[in-house]
Amino acid sequence: MEILSNMKKAFTLIELLVVISIIGVLTAIVVPNFMGARERASDSQRKQDMVSIKNALRTYYNDNQRYPSMATWTDDIEDYIPSIKDFSDYSYVLVNSDAFTLGAEMEATREQEIKDSQDRCGITDDNDTKYYVCAN
Repeated sequence: MEILSNMKKAFTLIELLVVISIIGVLTAIVVPNFMGARERASDSQRKQDMVSIKNALRTYYNDNQRYPSMATWTDDIEDYIPSIKDFSDYSYVLVNSDAFTLGAEMEATREQEIKDSQDRCGITDDNDTKYYVCAN
């Protein structure tokens, strides 16, 4: 009896392996849900910014009866949208005097959503991977 009372309680190898395998399974389930969260958040912010830029461009149009030129569009609308300081992620194309397209590369947006935005704006280039907002 004395020998048994001196033995220390400890986890067996089997118990440790079971716990490690449960942690592994939980990690395999949870980690993919968090992967890409930063990219999805960045895409969401970029889409919101594009809508804000579109509204600024329309306000500019209302004030000037034309959309800004492609060369000076960022300078022309910066007073209309002070919250955005860097327009380098966005491409602006003046289609005609009454229409424009505004595009941006997305990191985690679904391919179908990108395709739908291109269809709405009349973009026919199959190799184009940008998300578009337009006024036409």
